[in-house]
Amino acid sequence: MNRVFPLPIYTFFKIAYENGGFSFKGLKHIPSWFIKTLLFEPLRWSELAIYNKKINQHQLTCDPVFILGFYRSGTSYLHQFLTQDDRFGYHSNFQMVFPEVMLTSEKWLSPMFESIFRLFKIQDPVHRTPLSFRFPGEEDGSMTTSLDPRGATWGYFFPKAMTKYFRNYVLFENMPASEIEAWTKGYIYLLKKISLACGNKPLLLKSPPNTARVKLLLSLFPNAKFIFIHRNPYDVYASNKRFLKVTHSIYAMGRTKLVDVNSIILDTFSQTMHRYLQERSLIPDGQLMELSYDDFTQYPVETIRKTYATLGLNDFSYCENKMTSFAARQKQFKSIDHTLSPGELTMISKKMEPLISHWNYSLL
Repeated sequence: MNRVFPLPIYTFFKIAYENGGFSFKGLKHIPSWFIKTLLFEPLRWSELAIYNKKINQHQLTCDPVFILGFYRSGTSYLHQFLTQDDRFGYHSNFQMVFPEVMLTSEKWLSPMFESIFRLFKIQDPVHRTPLSFRFPGEEDGSMTTSLDPRGATWGYFFPKAMTKYFRNYVLFENMPASEIEAWTKGYIYLLKKISLACGNKPLLLKSPPNTARVKLLLSLFPNAKFIFIHRNPYDVYASNKRFLKVTHSIYAMGRTKLVDVNSIILDTFSQTMHRYLQERSLIPDGQLMELSYDDFTQYPVETIRKTYATLGLNDFSYCENKMTSFAARQKQFKSIDHTLSPGELTMISKKMEPLISHWNYSLL
């Protein structure tokens, strides 16, 4: 994203080759990558020419607020809820899909896409809501769509490599210092772009892999604030089964056959939460708020009011009416009931026992 060469199309095929190539079913997902890496390439060069120096010189003067929590724990809803406070800047879905051209094209390209989404009533298949590029996105998604080979979410596009990317770029297990430094450099470059796009407002960021990176994030932003949301592990597991099924069908370019989805969910979930419980003590007093998904969904405004007070954020009365209205609109949304087999319940109980005990969750 921050240099002309190697060309993105070359990096794309290199990553595909290193992860087993394309499956027959995955071929239908390749054209969108061609559009990004070929059709949009002149826009990327223009953005580099106009903004690269400014991005590198930009200082992140405001401490970010990081939303933590595993996938399907309520992080997206919490993120969208908090962005009702327009004193925060946030990473939009447009920026997540087109991070390499966000500064030069979001203002005119995003409205075009919004019109198409409304005209054809396109739904977000993951969250089952109307699709919008204005909704909040995730930094790890951007690092992948910008063709950074260290993007942690390449595993969604090449499912057989999901564990590899998780261990390398979420946990950073046995990774040399040079690789961690390269990942950090790419992450900071992305945050600088987001900050510029948001007029240097304090950033409100949400990316589930950050739940396992508390120590690293604190080394970058010692005064950052953290909001962690947790949910009953049985619900998280069941919702992730649907989540991976959907993402495999709409994103996967590599082979999905023989991918052990159950093991991937339990391993990544348990290790992410274990790492969080290890590192949460590093967060200074007054910089961490932990929320229960059930409390948040039942009493959203009250929960966020308490969060603002605990973390010393802005005056809550400024955004209380907007958040109350937003919460009222979400009551129309209905979650899907999940049924788990006895074997799955046993697996979850064994793998997630520390988490279940820590927050006193019970078997469904």
